[in-house]
Amino acid sequence: MKLGIIVPYRKRPGHLRKFQQSIESYLKNQDYELIVVEQSDDLPFNRGKLLNIGFQQAIRKQCDYVVFHDVDMLPINVDYSYSDVPLHLANGFTNSDREIFDTYFGGVTLFPVDLFKKVNGYSNEYWGWGFEDDDLLMRLTEQNIFTDSKTYDVPKLNTSGIYLHGDHSYVECPNTIELNKDFTLHISFRPDEIIPEYDKDFDEYCAFSIPGWDTTIAYNSFNRYKFEYWDRRKVCHQITSKYSYPQYTNITITFDKSNRTLQMHQDGQLIEEQNIRRSFLDTKKAWFYLGLGDKRTEDRKSFRGFINEFAYWDKPLQRNEIQEIHQSQGFSLLNSYEQYNSSKNLKIYYDFKHIKLEDDYKYDTGKVLNLATNEYDATSYHSIPKTIHDIQSKTISIPARRQSTFEMIEHKSEGYFEGGWKSESTRLNQLRFYNEILNNETNLDSDGLSTLKYTKVSLTSQGKYSFISVKL
Repeated sequence: MKLGIIVPYRKRPGHLRKFQQSIESYLKNQDYELIVVEQSDDLPFNRGKLLNIGFQQAIRKQCDYVVFHDVDMLPINVDYSYSDVPLHLANGFTNSDREIFDTYFGGVTLFPVDLFKKVNGYSNEYWGWGFEDDDLLMRLTEQNIFTDSKTYDVPKLNTSGIYLHGDHSYVECPNTIELNKDFTLHISFRPDEIIPEYDKDFDEYCAFSIPGWDTTIAYNSFNRYKFEYWDRRKVCHQITSKYSYPQYTNITITFDKSNRTLQMHQDGQLIEEQNIRRSFLDTKKAWFYLGLGDKRTEDRKSFRGFINEFAYWDKPLQRNEIQEIHQSQGFSLLNSYEQYNSSKNLKIYYDFKHIKLEDDYKYDTGKVLNLATNEYDATSYHSIPKTIHDIQSKTISIPARRQSTFEMIEHKSEGYFEGGWKSESTRLNQLRFYNEILNNETNLDSDGLSTLKYTKVSLTSQGKYSFISVKL
């Protein structure tokens, strides 16, 4: 079986030299062709289109199967042998802690020729970094080509919460939070889905927000939890942690004014500590929200899932106190108030686990009891008190994987950086892909190998190596 290694390329001569030397040494006993496709114009990089062009060259070279290979991944322990199903290979690294999320299908992937033709190749329409690989995985799923699957079971927790269904549902709370004094913010919540089906055109969903120059606790489409705040010079700062679907997660944020330290804890464990050089930008908004970013844009930031408690202390809790909160999940924070002095410092506490709502609470609206003040001061809109047992398990398609190990060549981040996309083109790619999910189909019949157009600038071949320069 003849292998075609196809590499999309632009302006990384040092990487290409290292890669060529590495792959030639690694595959010295294998029948293969190395095909590098260079984008020589000034348009945004189009990885999918370059790989389609390389695939056509691999067919001319009579390759039986192909591996689409990023130039910055050097093989250390990789099985490049034939497979009759598509495989994802870029799943282990010797010098990087890069997260491999369940649906990741980029970096290095192996395809038999016939199946790549069946899905009409990559889309040609993803300009800039990202999402052409997600689109390809969706094409495989749509054509019933073998992929693995993962089912997320509903956690068997005997607990309740307030359920926000994502359609203008949220809790509006009077804002007595003082960001520039000692504080602890704590929320326990469980999003319904990895990428919420009700709102595909936005990439962040707030569980907590003080709007304006938003101070938020959110989760996003990068599978990250995120705490975001702005300083008085209007510079945005973030702390993120890995998103563990589908379980309840405790996010706790503490600020110690005397030491100028901000900490983020997830499920009782310290994730990150930052030194705060400038004061928080506190817009003194009258309200904060649970399940919403801002009422003015609520149709774009509505959260769907469970929230079972929110609390605010006017002191930074210590690590043992935060661990105690996590370990006592399912019980009221007031049960152990002596341990962390909550009777004095707990200023806001909404305990949705035990549904402290007005007697005449209805689906459309209802007042929520603040247990710290014993007042019904918050209003819940379009939410439902219910148990977690009402949520069904979810199954998603994930690529079949062959365990491999690569060395990553260091380079500047091209896509995701400090909680967001580096370029607008990637943001547009994300919207394009989410729109396909929303419509539950790709446009593989009208976009791919069959519609590929480009201008060939040059083609040089020597032995097993071909270098194609093109304009798109």
